[in-house]
Parts: sequence; structure tokens; C-alpha cells
Amino acid sequence: MIKLSILAIFLLSFIYGAVFLFNPNLFIYLSDAEATNIAWLRNIGASIIGLLFFGCWSIYYKPHGKLSLLKIITITSVIQTLSLIFSRIYNEFSAQNMMVVDLTIFLAIFTCFYLTWLVVYKTHYFK
Repeated sequence: MIKLSILAIFLLSFIYGAVFLFNPNLFIYLSDAEATNIAWLRNIGASIIGLLFFGCWSIYYKPHGKLSLLKIITITSVIQTLSLIFSRIYNEFSAQNMMVVDLTIFLAIFTCFYLTWLVVYKTHYFK
């Protein structure tokens, strides 16, 4: 079950990261946002691909000895998610369709809770 969930996280990370990195206009279109922050979306996409996708891919194929990598991925995910929540609370998004933003935040929150659960309760799997 853990291996399957890591697979799901790395596939979801690839999808989100690829959209932000290679086609940020799709997210702009879906969220009906201003196109002024495309460079930031590409940067976020690169971070998602670099850390979450490749990190989870590495963990998926060989989980043993990857606890420190999982901790780094979890901490980064929590920081990114808290930043999204902060921006949502203070209405910093230019999006008119906030449902797309809220879905992204919901997925990020769920992922953070799951990764934190893995780090706290399933450390033996990654040692």
C-alpha cells in the first residue's frame, strides 16, 4: 500500500509539475487568472518536478535508506502548502476560478498529512 501511494504522489507531482513548468497557460486558463506570474509558475513546476517527482520516484524504486529524503520532501511539501494556504487566506491569487486553486490546496494538504504520517509512523519501511 505504501509503495502504491508513493507511486500516486509521484505521478500527481509529475502532472502538476509538468503543467506548471511546460504549460503554465493551462493553469492560468483553468483558474481564469492573470498571466503576469507565468515565470513563478514555471519555477514552482521545476521545484515540483525536481523534488517531489524525482524524489518520490527514487523512493518508489528503492525505499530502503531513503528516510532522510522523505523527510526533506515532507518538510518542503509542508512549507509549500502553508504558503498556498497563507496566500489563499490573504487573497493573493489573481484567479477568478478559485475552485481550481482550492483543489490544488486540498491535494497539497492531503499529501502533506500523508507524507507526515509516513515519516512519523512508517519509518521502518524507509530505513
